[in-house]
Amino acid sequence: MAEQNEKGHGWVHIVLTLIALCWGFNNMAMKIGFTFVSSQQFGGIRMLLVFPFMLYFAFFSPSRVPFEKKDTWRIALIGVIGLGLFQILFPRGIGETSAPLGGILMATMPVHVLILSLLFRLERTGWRSIVGVLLTLTGLAIITLTNADQASGGETTIRGVIFVVLAELGFAINTTFLRPYMKKYPLLQVTGLAMSVSVIIYVLVYLSDMIDLVRNGVPWQVWPLTIYSGFVAFLLANILWNTSIAKIGSTQVAVYGNLPTVFVLILSALILRQTLTGWQLIGSLIILSGVVLVQFRKHRERSPSAAPRVVD
Repeated sequence: MAEQNEKGHGWVHIVLTLIALCWGFNNMAMKIGFTFVSSQQFGGIRMLLVFPFMLYFAFFSPSRVPFEKKDTWRIALIGVIGLGLFQILFPRGIGETSAPLGGILMATMPVHVLILSLLFRLERTGWRSIVGVLLTLTGLAIITLTNADQASGGETTIRGVIFVVLAELGFAINTTFLRPYMKKYPLLQVTGLAMSVSVIIYVLVYLSDMIDLVRNGVPWQVWPLTIYSGFVAFLLANILWNTSIAKIGSTQVAVYGNLPTVFVLILSALILRQTLTGWQLIGSLIILSGVVLVQFRKHRERSPSAAPRVVD
C-alpha cells in the first residue's frame, strides 16, 4: 500500500519542479523590478495584489471549516514568524545580492527544515535525507567558492546574504509547522490565513515606503513583473507548495528548495547575460543528485510516529 501511495504521488514531484522553476524566474523578475522601484515597494505591490484572494480563501470560501480559536492564533503566529519573516527580508536580501548568489542562498531552506524536524521530532530523518542535504550543501559550496569573483562586486552585501538566509529560515518554519493544520482544515483556508497575516505584517513594517509609492505612482514596467511575482510566484506557488507538503511531507518537499538555485543560474545566463562556468554546472548537478537521493529514500526510514500523509 505504501508503495502504491508513493507512485500515486509522482505528480507532486513534477509540480515541485515547476514551482522551483517559477521561483527561479521570480528571482529575475524581482531584480529587474528593483530598477524601477525599491525592493520594499515591489514586495508590497505583489502582496497587495493577491491579498483579497487570501482573505477569501481564509474566511469566505464555501468549503471553509470554522477555525477553532486556538488554531486561528497558532496559524496566524506561524504566518507572522514564518511567512512574515520571509516576506520582509527576502526582497531586500535579493536586492542586495547578485542574481546567482541570491539563487544559491535560496537553497539553504531545506537545511533549516531538516534542523527543525530533528529538533521538534516531527519526522525521523533517515540517512538518505541527511546525505541528500549534505550533497546539496556540497554543490552550494562549490558554486559559492567558484562564484567569489562575481559575488565580490558592489552588488552583494553581507546584510543581503544574511537577509536571504534568514528569509529562508522563515519559509522553513512555514513549511514545517503548517502541515498539521492542513489535515484539520481545507488547505487553501490555512494557506490563506497564514499568507494574509504575512501581508499585514509586511505593510506595517514598510508603511512609509508604500506611502511614497502612492505619492509617486507605479511605473508601468513594474505591473507585469509584480503581477507575475504576486499571482504566480507568491499565491499559486505557495498553494501548490503547501499541497505538496500535505501529500508527501515537509522533509521531501523542502529539498526542492534547492532547485531554484539551478534555475537562477541558468536564467541569469539567459536574461542577465551572466555566463555559467563549468564549476557552476558541476555544483548544480550535485545539488540535483541530492534532491533525487532524498526522493528515493526507503519508506522505512520515515518515523512511524510522524503524522500520516494525506492520501487521495
